[in-house]
Amino acid sequence: MQHYFIDKQHKAADYFEFKDSVLGLELCFRSCDSIFSKNKIDNGTRALLNAIIKHETLSGYGLDLGCGLGVIGIALIKTFGVKMLMSDVNKTAVSLANENLIKNNVNSTAIYSDGFNEIKDKFDFIVSNPPIKTGKTLLFKLMDGALKHLKQGGKLILVIRKDHGMESLKTYLTLIFGNCEILERDKGYYILKCIKN
Repeated sequence: MQHYFIDKQHKAADYFEFKDSVLGLELCFRSCDSIFSKNKIDNGTRALLNAIIKHETLSGYGLDLGCGLGVIGIALIKTFGVKMLMSDVNKTAVSLANENLIKNNVNSTAIYSDGFNEIKDKFDFIVSNPPIKTGKTLLFKLMDGALKHLKQGGKLILVIRKDHGMESLKTYLTLIFGNCEILERDKGYYILKCIKN
């Protein structure tokens, strides 16, 4: 898992394309071997998007935190017509996400940022399939950053597996936000939602 957060040099042969569908959208992605969920939309992201479309109406300006290939941001922009920024700590992922925005006719930008280090904006919503396996210290730091970068009344929506520390993350989010609800359970994945009051 650690290699997803380390930039490496790639040969032309390392890159490829795949197609997948989510929320009724047929999407096309350019990818390479070192990217998380490199050749399909992963189950956690799919569960997250399905829960959002079922329970939420998004509007305003959002952030796809840890965007990877750009699946979440692209799907949400196409579905809700929102404006979004996308960010990732992996420079290859950022480059691919920007290519995939163009490939899927979506007007947005992906930027390199280690957590929130390069992000100055405030958002109406932040959506994430966060890098759980980097450990609780980094994960909780990302949650602190999300709280700081949400507008008043803004919401954080994320996905985590129960066996990857859902209970401890939910407890921490409840501590810092003052609230955290389980929006949906889906085959071991939990979609959590917090509102900045």
